[in-house]
Amino acid sequence: MIEMAIEKFNRFHSPEVKAELVEKGDREFVVKFTGKILWCTCGLYDYFEDLIWLSGLNAEIVGFEERDDGFYVRYRLSSV
Repeated sequence: MIEMAIEKFNRFHSPEVKAELVEKGDREFVVKFTGKILWCTCGLYDYFEDLIWLSGLNAEIVGFEERDDGFYVRYRLSSV
């Protein structure tokens, strides 16, 4: 399900922004977002939320970290 969400996100936002699954656990997963536009947009967080919105996943963002190669966003799946 997470992989399908990322595929759908990339259909809408690539090549400007690309999402890649880098870690997957039982209730949490981490997605790396890359793209030059991320470093110059005031809507950075919107891209992170779009992954949830476009996919219909029942998840929330629990944190993100900026690194040299992209933004790493941790999501938590809700049990509801």
